[in-house]
This record gives sequence, C-alpha cells and structure tokens, in this order.
Amino acid sequence: MRKVLGTLLFVALLITSGCSTKSASNVQTNTSQPSPVPSAPQAQSANVISQLTFRWIDLKTDILNPKGLTTDGNPDGHFHLTMAFAEATKIKYIIMRYTEFGEHIQWAWEYNTTVPIVGSPLAVFNNGTLVSSGTDKGLACPVGDTDLDLYIPELNNENGRDTFKFESGQNITIQMKYITKAGQEKEFDSTTVIQL
Repeated sequence: MRKVLGTLLFVALLITSGCSTKSASNVQTNTSQPSPVPSAPQAQSANVISQLTFRWIDLKTDILNPKGLTTDGNPDGHFHLTMAFAEATKIKYIIMRYTEFGEHIQWAWEYNTTVPIVGSPLAVFNNGTLVSSGTDKGLACPVGDTDLDLYIPELNNENGRDTFKFESGQNITIQMKYITKAGQEKEFDSTTVIQL
C-alpha cells in the first residue's frame, strides 16, 4: 500500500511541476460512439507496456454473480483490456472500482489462490477461456499484445451495504499489478466510461 501511495504522490508531483505530459486515465468524452481510447500507462511502467486500451463493451452476458463465478440470471458489465508488453510478464491481480459521492465499490481478481479478494469477484477471460487462479506468480503474458475480457456484476445490497447498477456516464477505474521477468513489480491505472 505504501508503494502505491508513494507512486501516486510521485506522479502527482511530476504533473504539478509541469515535468510530465502523460495521463494515467482513459476517459472517453464522446458519448455518441463507443470507441477504444488508448491511454498512457504510468511512468513507472512505460518501459514494459507500450500501449494499452481499456474500454466498455456492453451489458448483455451473464457470467457471474456478486459472490462467485456462477450465473445468476442478470447480465454483467463487459469490459475489454488490450496491452502490448515489451517483455514477458505475469499479471498478479486486477481490481476494478466505481467511486462517486463517497460511494466506493470494488471488484477483484487475484491470481494467487491463497490471497482473499476484497470486494466482489471479477471474471477474467483470455482468448475466450476463463482464467482461473493459480499457484505461481501470475497469469503469463508473452511479448506483444494480450487481450482480456473482464466481467463485473451489478450489486444488490451485497454484504448489507453494496448497491450498484450500471448507468451511462459512470467512470470505472482499473488497477493491474504485474511482475516482469526480472522480478520487478509494476502497476498501471486507467479509466473508462460506461455507455449504455
């Protein structure tokens, strides 16, 4: 957590001092046509991820429920993540968040089976196959493009407090931590807009 906060403070310092022109978000402003908008990764991971696109797809498919990877009859939010890796990496975890007016909702996917997720589950598909948790350091990603389809469920008073329905204009943020072949842990954050 200290590493994440330190990184965020460093990026904020660079931006406020005028030394950085990179943006860590991918907010779409054109609501008439859902198209991918590439975003620049944070400075610490620019040498590993050369390109990234995070975008909303639709609300049509039932993949999971707020408590696990079984269907519940309700469509789930479908997102697409494309990354171009400059070296072989392994994805350790992915977290998606919705935060507005003090409300904070989180969905998570953790590759390590011994680490409990905080929030509701997130389903990750690679080439149409559900990615299950494993026992090594993470989901292997080769040099070049990696495409992931991500699904998150709506929440209906889960845990007696979490309520969330997809609506146009909502911002969903993604945070992904990965480890390089050299053993360096890095992460990126990006945001997309829901367009129903």
